[in-house]
Amino acid sequence: MSANASDMTGTGAHQAATTGYVRSPEDVLRLVVFLTLSLIGVGLTLAVERSILGFEQDLVELLGFLSPTVIRVINGSAELISLLIAMSVLGLALSTRRYRLLGYMALAAVTTFAVMTAVGRLIDRGSSEAIRNQLISQVDVGVTVTSGVVGLSQFSAVFIVIRPFVGRRWRTAGIVTVSLLLLVQLFVHTHLPVDLFLALPVGATVGTGVLLLLGRPDRHPTLSAITASLRDAGLAVRDIHRAQVKVRGSVPYFATLDDGSGLFVKVLGGQQRAADLLFRIYRFLKLKNVGDDRPFSSLRRTVEHEALVALLARTVGIRTPLLRAIVEVGDDSMLLAYEWIDGTPLDRVPTADVSDELLTAVWEQIAVMRSHRIAHRGLRRANVFVQHDGVPWIIDFGFSEVAVADEILDADVAQLLASFAVVVGEQRAVTTGVAVLGRAIIGDALPRLQAKALSATTQAALKEQPKLLQRLQAEVIEQCEVGEVKFAELERVDRRVVFGVLLIGAATYFLLPQLADLPGIIDQVRDANWGWTPLLLLGTVMTYVGAATSLGGAVPQRLPAGPLFVSTIASSFASKLAPAGLGGMALNARFLQKQGVDEAVAVSGSGLNTVAGFVGHIGLVGVFIIWAGRDAFGSIELPDPKWFLVGAGVAIGMMIIGLLIPKIRSLFTNKLLPSLRRGLVGVGEVLSHPGRVAMLLGGSSLITMANLTTFYFAMLAFGGGLPFAAIGAIYLVGSALATAAPTPGGLGAVEAALIGGLVAAGVDKTVAVPAVFLYRLFTFWVPILPGWLCLRWMQRHDYL
Repeated sequence: MSANASDMTGTGAHQAATTGYVRSPEDVLRLVVFLTLSLIGVGLTLAVERSILGFEQDLVELLGFLSPTVIRVINGSAELISLLIAMSVLGLALSTRRYRLLGYMALAAVTTFAVMTAVGRLIDRGSSEAIRNQLISQVDVGVTVTSGVVGLSQFSAVFIVIRPFVGRRWRTAGIVTVSLLLLVQLFVHTHLPVDLFLALPVGATVGTGVLLLLGRPDRHPTLSAITASLRDAGLAVRDIHRAQVKVRGSVPYFATLDDGSGLFVKVLGGQQRAADLLFRIYRFLKLKNVGDDRPFSSLRRTVEHEALVALLARTVGIRTPLLRAIVEVGDDSMLLAYEWIDGTPLDRVPTADVSDELLTAVWEQIAVMRSHRIAHRGLRRANVFVQHDGVPWIIDFGFSEVAVADEILDADVAQLLASFAVVVGEQRAVTTGVAVLGRAIIGDALPRLQAKALSATTQAALKEQPKLLQRLQAEVIEQCEVGEVKFAELERVDRRVVFGVLLIGAATYFLLPQLADLPGIIDQVRDANWGWTPLLLLGTVMTYVGAATSLGGAVPQRLPAGPLFVSTIASSFASKLAPAGLGGMALNARFLQKQGVDEAVAVSGSGLNTVAGFVGHIGLVGVFIIWAGRDAFGSIELPDPKWFLVGAGVAIGMMIIGLLIPKIRSLFTNKLLPSLRRGLVGVGEVLSHPGRVAMLLGGSSLITMANLTTFYFAMLAFGGGLPFAAIGAIYLVGSALATAAPTPGGLGAVEAALIGGLVAAGVDKTVAVPAVFLYRLFTFWVPILPGWLCLRWMQRHDYL
């Protein structure tokens, strides 16, 4: 059949039938929108209460021109109309035996009542109670049933729920009813305006949540509706069935015409458009400079754009199926019908059959597209269709763009390189591309040859072949003689920036309450002998020297001294944001990985560094207890060692129970054990070199001794009172006990343990308290700003 203008016409307005219930992307999109509006409304109400009250007072005065009699008439009429509409909706569900819809409405109404009650209590503004009571007394209106705030919210939820079950007239009636109720309440003003405006998005959120939870009617066009629509376009369909192929953003079908020719039919509806919008929103939030255009204003514009690009591509000489028809089908769906190509998607072609000739033929198609500045933007193997004679066709221009910049055309090349490399290897993929497009074009695509720029399918395939992407990048560099490579910045928000923001947020959350008592801390340390300040600073700096030495000895590789020292200062900042120093351990592990240390070895090295610190600390505890004698602790009773054995026994027992569970055992065997083995190899290399063992243990001991000495200097700044051995024993035992506290940096626990130890040893509280605070001032508070600055420096210089 020839393709002429009449072949691409037709109304196709055939109704779809309910074939089941599905969870629709439309509801996901609406839930995100309504929930965001609800949270913004609640947040603004709580954050700017005074302004909200002023706005409400002004709005009430503006709408207060009606007399009480008129207000009662309007309110009564609204109550009556609301009850009639509610009864009509119930009657509709009962008369049509839609008992499932009744359940939806009941669940929506009950849930909305509970949610609105909770929201009302959350935003309960005591200062607005007087305004509310004054309004009620002025208008002299009794308790409302359906037109109150809760009733308005319930109507909003119910009409959202019934929307997919009814036709346009009932949808219009729902919009008119809710709008009428809102206007009546604004003029009657027995409720505060903000409460009314919150009722609408809260109710809509609940209604959408019910649909998403239980499913909405699946109104995909039936096969008979699609057949009738195609016949309206002049395509006499003899047979049609669902196609078992993956097509993004549409539902595919295969059809056979009366003349024996075939069609590939893509049906796009509201669900597919909603899914596309969600996909675009996700990419907008995550990526930048990837060529995404703004979403089209309607489904029709989306379909027309794909048709335009497909027709243009075929006109300029690209092998793509002929577009036979664009037709409406059902209430909110359209279809595109393409001629059927007898062949196989490239992702289903056996690897042995993917020849260099086939790869070259595909690259030649890309060359034509580039010459006319058409970007496919989805060049995965599934969108390359191979005829039985070996000729490739390019399909699915649904995400394509025309008249694009070079960077977007380069993204197509990068996508195809990665797709080919998964099957034929990096050398053949690059060689065939260079043979057709040339070294310059393939080289220009290198900045976009990165995981985040590739399709999800290609990313998943690359994960099955570790290091393939790196080898592909190296192959492009070698064959195209690329010099310095600067990969395109595609992430809208850098993970390092997010990490830094989270750290600052956590620091504010945990440390701000302590900073509130900063004047008290200053008063307590004001009387210190500040001549000890240089030694206090020196002791603090030596802790970082020890930390850098210990971390350098924890891994087999040699680390640069400058960044290593800076990393320990940054690590001290991160350690203040998580209990037990977990933040510092994570930062150390990341730093080691960026220095080329294997991930498992980096993690084990960071852990080995922590273990060495624990061993060194315990060893010094024994030394100082023997040196100072048990009398140094006064009335403090040391823990019974047997409880450590009990704890170890419980931990071992839980590990044994976990290994008896098949899934946990499989996780341990397949994931944890290989990483543990690699980590143990790194630990073995460290322990086999006496110099690194000396750095590891010596650095760990230096950290402890530097902290201990700083504490001693702080005591001397207030006159001392105990010998060095006794202060050392108190510090070592107190700080060890404080590590069990679930606070970042042992905040509060360290102070309590050290003050308690000093007082128990006979030091006056007027000396013990300020001495401990002076010690914490230099070791905890002063390093915060340098630690944050070091963290930012490491992020800027790509050490994290």
